[in-house]
Amino acid sequence: MQTCKKNRSLLIEILIALAFVGGALFASTAAYADAENDALIDEGRIIYDETAGGVGCAACHGLLATGDPDAGAPYIRGAGKSEVDAALDGAVPMMGFIELNKQERKAIVAYLGYLTYAEEVLLDPEVAAGKVLFEETAGGVGCQECHGIDAQGDIGPNIVGKETADIYEQLLDNPAMGFIKLTRVEVDSVAAYLNYLHDLETH
Repeated sequence: MQTCKKNRSLLIEILIALAFVGGALFASTAAYADAENDALIDEGRIIYDETAGGVGCAACHGLLATGDPDAGAPYIRGAGKSEVDAALDGAVPMMGFIELNKQERKAIVAYLGYLTYAEEVLLDPEVAAGKVLFEETAGGVGCQECHGIDAQGDIGPNIVGKETADIYEQLLDNPAMGFIKLTRVEVDSVAAYLNYLHDLETH
């Protein structure tokens, strides 16, 4: 009888230990899966922004995959495997110079799916207002005229992530920006959009 009790206690201890190890293994696997997905998205970002066809998909479809009607490039944010494969396999003749292997295509699909995050954030009215100011209306031309459509710099410097105080300082002290007149609310909106671009880069 005593032996049975000892065996039962030992069995319970073994089961507890297995449950602990199994839980740790599951957590480790989940963490690896997240890290693996992040790595895939990062790979897709590089292919999309820079390397596909030697120029990157962004050259035609835009940094956020929203398309460029003038270039005949459609909105492709969130495009799935079948759509990407079809475009690369001949459905879009102008893309014939782009050759991507299976892994690279998988990475592109992961990145385009990730970009749906951008669309959700732009539902914030302050961010959306800042986007319009940045791209079109600030100073009658938009901030992108000098800082680039992605705010990473062109004639002017990279301003991704700049805060309200930084923008105010430049509006007041930088003669080149003297023609731009923005209200406090508009400056806050531009800052919100620049921080959105920063979050998009690092998310």
